[in-house]
Amino acid sequence: MQPSSSAANRGQNERLTQQDVLAAAQRLPTTAQVFAQINRMLDDPEASLEDIAELVRLEPVLSFRVLQLANGAFYGFRTPCSDLNEAITRLGFREVNRLVGMVAAQHLCANFLSVYGISGDLFWSDSLCSALACEWLTHRHAFGDVRTAYTAGLLRSVGKVTLHRILVDRPMLWKSYLDSGEGKPLLMWEKEAFGLSSLDAAVFLMQSWKMPQLLLDGIKQHCQPAGDEPLPYLMHLGAVVSAQINGALPGETTYWQNHDAALVALEMDAEMLQACAREVETMFERVKRAISI
Repeated sequence: MQPSSSAANRGQNERLTQQDVLAAAQRLPTTAQVFAQINRMLDDPEASLEDIAELVRLEPVLSFRVLQLANGAFYGFRTPCSDLNEAITRLGFREVNRLVGMVAAQHLCANFLSVYGISGDLFWSDSLCSALACEWLTHRHAFGDVRTAYTAGLLRSVGKVTLHRILVDRPMLWKSYLDSGEGKPLLMWEKEAFGLSSLDAAVFLMQSWKMPQLLLDGIKQHCQPAGDEPLPYLMHLGAVVSAQINGALPGETTYWQNHDAALVALEMDAEMLQACAREVETMFERVKRAISI
């Protein structure tokens, strides 16, 4: 059922706040928060693999999936792991972070995001392809912080999930982007309809998770990067690659059409971007088969 005309008009004046975002954050899957905590632990020289195993063990679904995937063909261990500590020790810091991130992104959006017209499968595909592309590009750039780039790509759309969580409880106060966007760039539509964008929401959320400022700035700026920091440009090109593989998310096409400035900023070229897209598509198919166990 569509909202009435008067309700739709009220929706255009609806103004969401940081408090709305933080309240909705409490209802996000806990696997996303565990992923954020693991990222913080990896920046702590005192943290150990045992500490990470203890954190993962607190979330039974995540613990099961990590052990299941560690024993799958994707990692190719010669002998199976029967214990979470053993699996995490074999995987190591970086792979545990990547694996938990894959699962967290899948849990973040299991259902259709009606506000945006995005299926759970498309959300996960876009998130993971963006992350894999950011990782690939970072290996070829002096930025060097592969984990932060991967995390940034994976969480680039977390604000959409957060706004959706708020708005599904207010069904008479909004129309979806597909019904009311009229071809506007997504961030413009969000600002006009809700007073803040999904990128604003992502920053509020990740501040509450105590994620590093570098990551927050990358998320905030990646649709229209500027300045000297490479991460927003890496994220921008990661999203371009994902759009080439999966199709652009509704309202985002305009952001990815011209990426020459990002290539110049990172001293890359179109040939490198196409190589990235080919390798990411191959890797994504491997990951998709593994995680569908």
